[in-house]
Amino acid sequence: MLTLNQALEQNIVEADGRYLSSQELSVFEQYVQSYEARLQAYQKISESSDAIVLQALRKLARLHPTLIQKHGQRCRFDMTEVLRYTALAVLRDDPEFFQNKIIFWLDTVLRAHKKQAQCISAYQYLQEAISESLSANQTEMVRPYISLIITSLQTYA
Repeated sequence: MLTLNQALEQNIVEADGRYLSSQELSVFEQYVQSYEARLQAYQKISESSDAIVLQALRKLARLHPTLIQKHGQRCRFDMTEVLRYTALAVLRDDPEFFQNKIIFWLDTVLRAHKKQAQCISAYQYLQEAISESLSANQTEMVRPYISLIITSLQTYA
């Protein structure tokens, strides 16, 4: 069930032949009630991702110009992928999906390049660019996902 988040899917599997409890139904209710806001955030991220990434990379270039000259395209690709999966995770309301699809991949890639300190700055700039491009509500939906990346990078810096 790729369209459902982990909590919804777990409730369905655990119900297996019985009615859902009030608590289990509240997970569905919350998911449905927040769907429109999550869809709008997804659409805004999709529309603005290139501009958001470029804004973050411009700020990073002031701090680390050599890094951007050598690895700018790779940084752009990685950050674009992060935003794409962030948008999907927001739409699905599913941090576990994000963890499984992005954090492990990005962590492996960035540790291999040994550029964690610079990447922390890059993702902090990405968070700033997101704040400037999205509404406050949308920014709050995205913030936990970017914070996960920054926290993961800080573990190895």
